[in-house]
Amino acid sequence: MGNLIKPTFQTRPYQLSKSVFIKDRYQSFLYIKHGAQVLDMFIDANDNLVMVFDKSDTNELYNKWRNRELS
Repeated sequence: MGNLIKPTFQTRPYQLSKSVFIKDRYQSFLYIKHGAQVLDMFIDANDNLVMVFDKSDTNELYNKWRNRELS
C-alpha cells in the first residue's frame, strides 16, 4: 500500500503515488473551483505553495487543463 503521509492541512492520510502536487496557483484554483478536494498543502524548499490532490479524482481536470479547456 505504500507509505501514508499525515497531512498538515487535513486529517486524512494520502499516498504519494496516488497524488499530484500542483505548484501553479491558477491551476490549483481551477481544480478547487471545479470541485477537487485539496488533500494537503505545504511550502516547498523553494518557498512555493504546493497543493496536493488525488490523482484519479483530478485526471479529467488535468486533461482539460492540458488542452486549455479548463476555466
